[in-house]
Amino acid sequence: MTMSQYEQVYITDIAYGGDGVGRLADGNVVFVPYAAMGDLVEIMVTERKKLFCRGVINEIIEPSADRTTPKCRYYGKCGGCAYQHLNYEAEIDAKTKQFNDLIRRIGKFESFPEPELIFPSPLEYGYRNKIRLEPGERELAATGYFVPYGYYMRDNTTFFMVRSCPLAQEPLNALLPRAIRSDWGKQNAKRKKPYTLTLRVTTDGETSYYFGQAPLNMTWLRERLLDVEYRVPVGGFWQVNPPVAERLLEIAKAWTADLPVSELIDVYGGAGTFTMQIGQRFAKRALVESDIPAVEAADFTFQEAAMPVTLWKGTADEFLPADDGPLAEANLSETLLVLDPPRSGCQPSVLQALIDRPPKFILYVSCNVATLARDLKILCDHNLYKPTRSAIFDMFPKTAHFESMTLLERQ
Repeated sequence: MTMSQYEQVYITDIAYGGDGVGRLADGNVVFVPYAAMGDLVEIMVTERKKLFCRGVINEIIEPSADRTTPKCRYYGKCGGCAYQHLNYEAEIDAKTKQFNDLIRRIGKFESFPEPELIFPSPLEYGYRNKIRLEPGERELAATGYFVPYGYYMRDNTTFFMVRSCPLAQEPLNALLPRAIRSDWGKQNAKRKKPYTLTLRVTTDGETSYYFGQAPLNMTWLRERLLDVEYRVPVGGFWQVNPPVAERLLEIAKAWTADLPVSELIDVYGGAGTFTMQIGQRFAKRALVESDIPAVEAADFTFQEAAMPVTLWKGTADEFLPADDGPLAEANLSETLLVLDPPRSGCQPSVLQALIDRPPKFILYVSCNVATLARDLKILCDHNLYKPTRSAIFDMFPKTAHFESMTLLERQ
């Protein structure tokens, strides 16, 4: 079959990343973007590889009952969303199945605790408190240079301008044209290579924006989760969906409240979110974070709460393996370690440090189930750790991503 031929495919699954999964007439697996489980579609095969093929929908012959109308006019060409064509129940079901499948396929777990909580977002749209827009080609107008801002298509190359994003909270969409017309925006437009534009809104509704990297002299944001106030650098990490973040923290508090430990190490700790929420009962606390402005903000928050915390200003792969690091100084049988790494997961040296000096419990919070499964396989090899609890939190509705949390106990 040549690439220009069409073939009917029945969609039987939704893969991690959002593509529908079916089989061609010759039995080869094919991945199809924007398909729904139960669709009968006519596709054109666009790529053939040794183990799978890729295709695009030419016609939906019989639509799945899971389908709904996307709310974004850019959906299908924007690379950000994967599930606007699915009703929310189907999206949650797909993400739950993806979690279970990848834990078993990549992690090689024959048994794993089923997610005891699957928490959907209260809002499917309008939930994000932060968006970053890419600059397009600047244009010279009568009033000076103008730069359009937007996103890239699925090819990660083609730019298109946006005037609003349905995932963003409304104050951010209202702020976008004001930021572009601001003096700062006009100055950015004069650059041969304009900077990106980042928009933020706090839980109290205060908006801010910056071009490129956030200046260090910008006032810290005041954020609030579960009635705890934090200081957060304008350019620092903060969960984008506050109601889901609060539910995750509630479960983290519930899971750790009765653990027989007295020491806490918060790794990739950011502005101190987990330490502030679960750290009160611990006699000894440490936070490891490489973003120095975030550490300084966390220190301020801890001091305001009169909570002593030892701060390790540097990377996890620098401090955890060290003979004078937080693991070396801890009573490991009395220690809970929180891991909340970036999407790439933990560095090999961090995992090896945890194997060499294993704390009694690890609470692993992940935004990428593939790297989570990889890391858990390493930590649980030779029965060093056993997963005891898991939960899923849909922090990013309509996208391919979601958050999860797993509790491990040393055997």
